[in-house]
Amino acid sequence: MRSAFYLLGLSFALTGPAYADKWAVTAIKYKNEGAYQAYFDIYSMYNGVKIWCQGKNTKGNGIKSGKSVTIQLDNSDGSLLVSNEPGESCLPAQGKEVWGLVYIDRGAGYHSTARKESCRKDGAKFYYDPDGGTLVVETKGTTENNNRCQIKSKGGVKYNN
Repeated sequence: MRSAFYLLGLSFALTGPAYADKWAVTAIKYKNEGAYQAYFDIYSMYNGVKIWCQGKNTKGNGIKSGKSVTIQLDNSDGSLLVSNEPGESCLPAQGKEVWGLVYIDRGAGYHSTARKESCRKDGAKFYYDPDGGTLVVETKGTTENNNRCQIKSKGGVKYNN
């Protein structure tokens, strides 16, 4: 019996706890496959503070069903507009975690009453790197059902920190 516990402990020590996959990304593409208009913003962490960037291409009427937007995280195409900190850049720093947040229009447009679906997942983490790939995320369903943000492609570039 004692040897069985030893073997069990040894097998756990060899495999260790499960860690999140880490991926390097330079852009995030959002696809709206839902029956609604949507808006898409980028978030990042810097010194323990969540930094928010609004996407220029999500203003106005939002992203219609069947359409997509790509946001370059270095803002080389001017796709990021504003930060949640006046006078500060919202561009993610290299090596910082990034993710998207989808606002699903319930009739009020880009508003605090919109349903929010985070694209930040525990099974995979994404870090800004100019040599990374393009993360592709998608929502589908209706304004109330089956509309969670799903990862469709991780960009194919492993992140080494």
